[in-house]
Amino acid sequence: MIARARPDRSTARRWVYMPEFAQEQLPRYTSYPPANRFHGGIGHGAVATALGSLPARSKLSLYLHIPYCQKLCWYCGCHTSVPTQADPVESYVAALEAEIAQVAALLPQDARVGHVHFGGGSPDILSPAQIDRLFRALRAGFVFAGYPEIATESDPRGLSPEVISAFARNGLTRASLGVQVLDAEVQQRINRIQPRESIESAIDALRRAGVEGINIDMMYGLPAQTLDHVVETATFAAMQDVDRVAVFGYAHVPWMKKHQKGIDTNELPEGEARFRQAEAAARTLEQAGYLPIGFDHFAAPGDSMAAAERRGELRRNFQGYTDDNAVALVGFGASSISSLPGMIYQNVADTARYREALSERRSPVVRGVVLSEDDMQVARMIERLMCDFTVELPDEWLRDPPLKLARTIEAGMAELSGRTLSVTALGRPYVRNVAACFDPDLAPQPGKHSLAI
Repeated sequence: MIARARPDRSTARRWVYMPEFAQEQLPRYTSYPPANRFHGGIGHGAVATALGSLPARSKLSLYLHIPYCQKLCWYCGCHTSVPTQADPVESYVAALEAEIAQVAALLPQDARVGHVHFGGGSPDILSPAQIDRLFRALRAGFVFAGYPEIATESDPRGLSPEVISAFARNGLTRASLGVQVLDAEVQQRINRIQPRESIESAIDALRRAGVEGINIDMMYGLPAQTLDHVVETATFAAMQDVDRVAVFGYAHVPWMKKHQKGIDTNELPEGEARFRQAEAAARTLEQAGYLPIGFDHFAAPGDSMAAAERRGELRRNFQGYTDDNAVALVGFGASSISSLPGMIYQNVADTARYREALSERRSPVVRGVVLSEDDMQVARMIERLMCDFTVELPDEWLRDPPLKLARTIEAGMAELSGRTLSVTALGRPYVRNVAACFDPDLAPQPGKHSLAI
C-alpha cells in the first residue's frame, strides 16, 4: 500500500453511531433544490433565454448521459436499461448529436468548455465509431478550453481495448471505474460478477493508453456484505494507487427501481452494522494516505480535487464532489440535468420520448425550477457546509436560526461562534444532517431519499 503525506490541517472525524441521525433519509444535495422538487413549469422558451443569457466567455461543463448497460446490476439506482431492438443505442446517439447541435446554437459563441463527463449507465457500451461521432458533434458545437478534463464512468467488464482507444484518442483524461465490492458471494447477490483481475486489467489498459486520472467507486450496505469485505475493497483501491475513491451507501428503493427486487432485504446490513462499514472504508483509505473530501470522497494529496479542497474551491454538482468551477453545467441525453445561474432543468427520462422530441426538433426538457434569491442563498450555504464543513451565516439566519439546527448543536455535531457555523469532528460523518437544517422545504418522505449514512 502506498504511503502518502498528509497536509497540515485537521481532517479528524469521530465515528459515533447516533441512530436518530444516521437513519434519517436526506437528499444528497448535489443540487438545491433537490431533483424531487422539480416541476413541469419549465419550458423551452425559459431554457433558451437562460442559455443565451450566460455571461460572456462563460466556462461550461458538459454532461452526456448514456442510459444503457450490457447487464443490470441489482443495486443500481441510475436511470439505465439493457438496450433492445425497440430501444437501440444507435438511434439514441443520433438524438444526442441533434440535441448537442440544438443547445450549442443557443449558447454564447464565446463560451468555453472546461469539462466533459460521460455518465450512465455504462458509456463503454458505445462503439468506437459512436464515441468518435459524439466527440465530433461536441467539437463542432463548442469551443474547448486549452486542456479540458474529459472523463467517463466505466464498467471494467466493458472496457475493451477498442473502446479505451476511442476515448483516449478523443482526449480522455479521467476514468471512474465501478468496483463496488470484490467479494464473489456479494457480487453474486447484486448480479455483478467482476473478478479483480478484470479491474486490474482495465486500470493497466487505461494507463497504457495515456489516461492518467483513475477513480474507483465502491459501496457499503450491500447484501451479505461485512466489514472485512469493505476493508478488502478499500485496500484494493489504495493498492491500485488511484487518484480518487468514492464510497457510496446502498439505497434500497425497489418501488422506484424494480430490478432491486432481486436483492434479499433480510441480508442487508442495517443500523450500526451499516454505519461501521462506512467507518471502515474511511479509516482504511485514510490510513493509506488518502485525504477525506466531504463526506464520501477520498483523494490523493496531489490530486486536483484535494488541491481545490485546500483552497476552499471544492464544489458539488450532479456527479458529486468536483473541482469543476464552471458557470454552467449543461446536460445532454435522457434524464440529464442542467444547472445554470438561477435555473435547474431536466430532460425527459424515457428514451423513446427523448428520441421523439429530437426527431421533431423539439426540446427534450420537461421539468425544472427557477431559483429565487432565497433558493440561491440556501444553495450557497448548503454547498459550503458540504464542501468546507463551515459557513458564514447571513444576518437573517442568525436572527432566526432553524429549530433543527439547535438539535444538531445540542448533539455536538455543529457549533456556532459569532456568525460562523462549523461542523465538528463528531458531526463530519453527519454533514448531510447539518446541511438539511437549512432546507426550509424538507419534509419527512419515506422512500424519497437515501439514508444519511
